[in-house]
Order: sequence, then structure tokens, then C-alpha cells
Amino acid sequence: MNFIKRPAEWLWHIWRVLATAFAFILLGLQSVALGFVIIPMMTLLPGDSRVHEFRAQFLIRRMTRVYLFMIQALGICTIGYKGSEKLREPGILVIANHPTLLDALTLIAQMPQADCVVKEKFFRNGFLGLAAQGAGYIPSGHGPAMVEMCVERLRAGRSIIIFPEGTRSPANELGAFTRGAAHIALRADKCPIPVTIRCDPSTLHHGQEWWRIPERRFALFLAVGEPLAIAHFAKGRASRGQAARSLTELWHSYFERQVTVV
Repeated sequence: MNFIKRPAEWLWHIWRVLATAFAFILLGLQSVALGFVIIPMMTLLPGDSRVHEFRAQFLIRRMTRVYLFMIQALGICTIGYKGSEKLREPGILVIANHPTLLDALTLIAQMPQADCVVKEKFFRNGFLGLAAQGAGYIPSGHGPAMVEMCVERLRAGRSIIIFPEGTRSPANELGAFTRGAAHIALRADKCPIPVTIRCDPSTLHHGQEWWRIPERRFALFLAVGEPLAIAHFAKGRASRGQAARSLTELWHSYFERQVTVV
């Protein structure tokens, strides 16, 4: 029995390695095609910069949905959601933990419109960054300018996705939170919607090479919570800096509890 089982498991592992390599190559090709060809061509259509950004985001969302369907069909992973209808409201601030490379894609796929806060090095990347720039995404560097840009977008009725960790989490852990998300929430007077992302088994986390795939197909699950209240902090006597620090600590504790829920 083991003689039959072990070769089958070995072949399944090889298949998933090849499928993962194909998925990364395809994602790169899609980014290049969007950034160098499709989005620049779309700017020739009538409309201002806002209209062009929304068109690019619509295309990215549709391509993302197809991509996520494909990687599930290939046996790389499964993706599940709870409460995803809360992500379809306009003008929301979404904060999430960041255990894998796929987190932003899984959120984008569920939101009619979303401005993502993107790591500076990816935003300025000559290949991957062009699509992000064309979609009007926001670079995470230059903290005060980033906060101001996010606040303006929220006040204009646009939605924002931000990962308070700033980068992917370590394996089976939650990284430290920066205060940018709290400053945005306070300045815009917007209660953020928390999304807890769990990955089982842990993979594609910070510092992990893409080819070190887990022994079995991994499962991503996104649980969308109720908006986190900020009124007590926004109207308190503490300075905005102190309020942002307190909110950040509170949110970190919230996500720590959520990611350990079985």
C-alpha cells in the first residue's frame, strides 16, 4: 500500500511545484501586460485621471478573479471567505494582517473599487510597479504624504486597503504594526473594517522562497469583522499621536486574538 501511496504523493508534490512556478510566471506576465500595454492604451479613452484609474482597477479585479480561480483549479490552494459582503460597500477603510503573497489579490477580488497601499519598492519597480501606478495605488513610503493621500481618497468616497504590518508576516506569527493605518482612520474619521487572513499550512510568508511549498495544498481563509470603533480615541483628550499609538496597540491585540482562533 505504501509503495503505491508514496509515488502518488511524490508526483502530486512535483505537480504543485510546477503549478506554483507557472502561477508566478503568469502573474508576472499579467503585470507586465497591464503596465506596459493594456493600461496605457486605456488612457487613450475619454475621461480624467480618476476615470482612468477606476478602469484600470476594474480590469485588475477581473483578471485577479480569473487568476485566483485558476490557481485553485490547479490544486495550489483553496480560498474561502466569511462576511465578504461587507467589503462591497463604497468608501471603506480595510485593514488586514498579511501572512502570504496572495492577500492583496484576495481582497481586490471582492471589492468593487479599492486603492491599495503598496510597498515603495514594488510601486517603483519598472515591471511590477507600472500597473500599480496606472491603477492609482498609493506608495507606502513618505508616511505623512501617504496618510494625506489616503484621507483624501476616503473623503472622496474611494476605498482603501492597507496592511498595518507593512510587509508579510513571519511564519505563523503577526508582525509589528506601523501607525499609518491608525492615523488614516483618525484623520478621515473612518472606522476600519478588519479582515483576518489565515493560511494553513503557513506558506508564501516573509522570507520564504516560492519553491518551498507545503506538504499539502494550503487553504486561505478571510474573515471580515465588524468595523472597529475609533470614536473614543478620536474625541479623547490625547494627542493624535498618542491616539494613533493606542489604536495601533489595540488593533494588534485584536488581530493576535483572531489569528489564533481555531
